Amino acid sequence: MRMSYIASRAVVVAVLAVALYFGGLPWWSAALAGGLALAFFLWALRSGRYVVQEKGGVTPLRRDERSQTVTDKAARNAFVVTVLAVAALTMVYGRVLEDSVPVSALVGVLGLAALTYALSDLFLRRTA
Repeated sequence: MRMSYIASRAVVVAVLAVALYFGGLPWWSAALAGGLALAFFLWALRSGRYVVQEKGGVTPLRRDERSQTVTDKAARNAFVVTVLAVAALTMVYGRVLEDSVPVSALVGVLGLAALTYALSDLFLRRTA
């Protein structure tokens, strides 16, 4: 079972690396991206984030209820932080500064949301 999973992911990684190469990346950069993708797939198999089902064939990884609950809570936390940050930007730039919101501020909101998701996920997995 694990060999079919690894073989199928190796094919996906090879297709990704070839697509990146023909998309304009240097060969070493495409190979590095492929290597990182393969490392992620191998990590996912042993990470404990997923339940490995022997009858799954090339798609043996599934989420259990606990993992799905943690993911949902982390996504909720990131969404709340995003909404509050956008509301703050709206008030500051709409009422106080009366100027357009710079793209860098919106990128900061997205970064804050991603950081909130990652930290929430990490914290919830360690405590739940």
